[in-house]
Amino acid sequence: MSILLKKCAFCGSDIEPGHGWMYVKADGTILYFCSSKCAKNYLKLGRNPKKVKWVRKKSKKEGK
Repeated sequence: MSILLKKCAFCGSDIEPGHGWMYVKADGTILYFCSSKCAKNYLKLGRNPKKVKWVRKKSKKEGK
């Protein structure tokens, strides 16, 4: 069996079926969020995920 995983619209992490939030915008686009933290940062605070430190994954070049 294949489990369909959704991606969080803010942090990009995988969301298992039955977890997370689904937000439908007025224009019909669907956004999936893994937590209320991601939803609030995206919708209420209007933050850009590229500029948020806890979202960015560290590469091997950056170190830890």
